[in-house]
Amino acid sequence: MPRFYFDYRQGEEPLRDMQGIELASTEAAYLEVSEAAQEMWSDLLKKRCDPRRCQFEVRDANRELLFIFPFQEVIDNCLDRTPARRPAALDRATAAAAATTGRVVRANDEFLLALRQVRATLSDSRALLATKI
Repeated sequence: MPRFYFDYRQGEEPLRDMQGIELASTEAAYLEVSEAAQEMWSDLLKKRCDPRRCQFEVRDANRELLFIFPFQEVIDNCLDRTPARRPAALDRATAAAAATTGRVVRANDEFLLALRQVRATLSDSRALLATKI
Protein backbone atom coordinates (compact mmCIF):
# COMPACT_ATOMS: atom_id res chain seq x y z
CA MET A 1 0.00 0.00 0.00
CA PRO A 2 1.21 3.51 -0.70
CA ARG A 3 2.49 5.74 2.10
CA PHE A 4 1.09 9.23 2.58
CA TYR A 5 2.47 12.09 4.66
CA PHE A 6 0.21 14.72 6.22
CA ASP A 7 2.26 17.87 6.77
CA TYR A 8 0.33 20.31 8.96
CA ARG A 9 0.55 24.02 8.27
CA GLN A 10 -0.69 26.88 10.42
CA GLY A 11 0.91 30.02 9.05
CA GLU A 12 4.28 29.94 7.34
CA GLU A 13 6.12 26.98 8.85
CA PRO A 14 4.82 23.48 8.15
CA LEU A 15 5.10 20.71 10.69
CA ARG A 16 6.38 17.75 8.73
CA ASP A 17 4.85 14.34 9.22
CA MET A 18 7.91 12.14 9.66
CA GLN A 19 6.11 8.78 9.94
CA GLY A 20 3.39 8.89 7.34
CA ILE A 21 0.62 6.35 7.07
CA GLU A 22 -0.12 3.55 4.64
CA LEU A 23 -3.50 3.88 2.95
CA ALA A 24 -5.15 2.19 0.01
CA SER A 25 -5.56 5.28 -2.18
CA THR A 26 -5.48 9.05 -2.52
CA GLU A 27 -9.22 9.06 -1.77
CA ALA A 28 -8.54 7.23 1.50
CA ALA A 29 -5.89 9.86 2.33
CA TYR A 30 -8.46 12.59 1.67
CA LEU A 31 -10.96 10.94 4.02
CA GLU A 32 -8.25 10.52 6.68
CA VAL A 33 -7.22 14.20 6.65
CA SER A 34 -10.85 15.29 6.58
CA GLU A 35 -11.52 13.30 9.75
CA ALA A 36 -8.32 14.56 11.39
CA ALA A 37 -9.24 18.18 10.62
CA GLN A 38 -12.69 17.66 12.14
CA GLU A 39 -11.13 16.22 15.29
CA MET A 40 -8.60 19.08 15.54
CA TRP A 41 -11.16 21.86 14.94
CA SER A 42 -12.42 22.21 18.54
CA ASP A 43 -8.92 21.90 20.04
CA LEU A 44 -7.72 24.73 17.81
CA LEU A 45 -10.65 26.91 18.88
CA LYS A 46 -9.91 26.20 22.56
CA LYS A 47 -6.34 27.41 21.93
CA ARG A 48 -7.74 30.56 20.30
CA CYS A 49 -6.40 29.54 16.90
CA ASP A 50 -8.49 30.06 13.79
CA PRO A 51 -8.85 26.58 12.20
CA ARG A 52 -9.77 28.18 8.88
CA ARG A 53 -6.12 29.25 8.58
CA CYS A 54 -4.83 25.69 8.95
CA GLN A 55 -4.30 23.05 6.32
CA PHE A 56 -2.82 19.64 5.64
CA GLU A 57 -0.40 19.23 2.75
CA VAL A 58 -0.78 15.61 1.68
CA ARG A 59 2.35 14.13 0.10
CA ASP A 60 3.20 10.78 -1.43
CA ALA A 61 6.08 8.47 -0.51
CA ASN A 62 8.47 10.67 -2.54
CA ARG A 63 7.27 13.73 -0.59
CA GLU A 64 5.59 15.09 -3.76
CA LEU A 65 2.57 17.25 -3.02
CA LEU A 66 -0.65 15.47 -3.97
CA PHE A 67 -3.19 17.94 -2.63
CA ILE A 68 -3.81 20.53 0.05
CA PHE A 69 -6.70 20.11 2.47
CA PRO A 70 -7.66 23.49 3.96
CA PHE A 71 -9.52 23.10 7.26
CA GLN A 72 -12.12 25.50 5.82
CA GLU A 73 -13.46 22.46 3.96
CA VAL A 74 -14.70 21.05 7.28
CA ILE A 75 -17.16 23.94 7.48
CA ASP A 76 -17.87 23.92 3.75
CA ASN A 77 -18.77 20.23 3.92
CA CYS A 78 -21.10 20.84 6.85
CA LEU A 79 -22.92 23.68 5.09
CA ASP A 80 -23.39 21.88 1.79
CA ARG A 81 -24.63 18.33 2.23
CA THR A 82 -25.95 17.81 -1.29
CA PRO A 83 -24.99 14.29 -2.40
CA ALA A 84 -23.74 15.38 -5.83
CA ARG A 85 -21.08 17.72 -4.40
CA ARG A 86 -17.51 16.43 -4.38
CA PRO A 87 -15.01 18.22 -2.14
CA ALA A 88 -12.71 20.53 -4.08
CA ALA A 89 -9.62 18.93 -2.54
CA LEU A 90 -10.70 15.54 -3.87
CA ASP A 91 -11.14 17.03 -7.34
CA ARG A 92 -7.67 18.58 -7.08
CA ALA A 93 -6.21 15.29 -5.84
CA THR A 94 -7.82 13.40 -8.71
CA ALA A 95 -6.51 15.95 -11.23
CA ALA A 96 -3.02 15.80 -9.69
CA ALA A 97 -3.05 11.98 -9.77
CA ALA A 98 -4.14 12.02 -13.42
CA ALA A 99 -1.39 14.50 -14.29
CA THR A 100 1.20 12.37 -12.48
CA THR A 101 -0.02 9.27 -14.30
CA GLY A 102 0.30 11.09 -17.61
CA ARG A 103 3.87 12.13 -16.81
CA VAL A 104 4.77 8.57 -15.80
CA VAL A 105 3.30 7.13 -19.00
CA ARG A 106 5.17 9.68 -21.15
CA ALA A 107 8.44 9.04 -19.28
CA ASN A 108 7.99 5.29 -19.69
CA ASP A 109 7.33 5.68 -23.44
CA GLU A 110 10.43 7.86 -23.82
CA PHE A 111 12.50 5.35 -21.89
CA LEU A 112 11.32 2.44 -24.04
CA LEU A 113 12.12 4.39 -27.23
CA ALA A 114 15.62 5.21 -25.96
CA LEU A 115 16.11 1.57 -24.94
CA ARG A 116 15.12 0.36 -28.43
CA GLN A 117 17.56 2.86 -29.96
CA VAL A 118 20.39 1.70 -27.70
CA ARG A 119 19.66 -1.95 -28.53
CA ALA A 120 19.66 -1.17 -32.28
CA THR A 121 22.99 0.67 -31.96
CA LEU A 122 24.44 -2.21 -29.96
CA SER A 123 23.26 -4.71 -32.58
CA ASP A 124 24.80 -2.61 -35.37
CA SER A 125 28.06 -2.36 -33.43
CA ARG A 126 28.19 -6.12 -32.92
CA ALA A 127 27.57 -6.68 -36.64
CA LEU A 128 30.41 -4.29 -37.55
CA LEU A 129 32.77 -5.97 -35.09
CA ALA A 130 31.88 -9.40 -36.48
CA THR A 131 32.80 -8.32 -40.01
CA LYS A 132 36.21 -7.00 -38.90
CA ILE A 133 37.27 -10.21 -37.20
